[in-house]
Amino acid sequence: MPKTILIADDEPDMADFLRTALESEGFLVESAASAEAIVAKLKTVTPDLILLDMGMPGLNATTPAQMIRDKTRTKAKILIMTGRDIDKEQKEGHLKGSDGALQKGAGMDLILTKVKEAVGAA
Repeated sequence: MPKTILIADDEPDMADFLRTALESEGFLVESAASAEAIVAKLKTVTPDLILLDMGMPGLNATTPAQMIRDKTRTKAKILIMTGRDIDKEQKEGHLKGSDGALQKGAGMDLILTKVKEAVGAA
């Protein structure tokens, strides 16, 4: 059975780019463009992985993954996508509740590798 990925990003171009790449690899893809939409989506969908934009409106800017876990009790893995310095975010505790982070702008090969590793499809 294909793995389900929830893309949580308020930038339509980024969400479409990720959707196209992930679907071409056989993943089922859902999307949400706001914190409220994530919470609503997680009431009807049980993703294997959430790709979470760190700067998404409505999220706690310092610990977005923890906020989603607290609000939804999701068991899905969460990879934060950020344009910020990942090492700095890690040291400051901003990745709390996540299972890792991806640099926005990283090549699609790296993103797909990380996604496959996260869902056990590598």
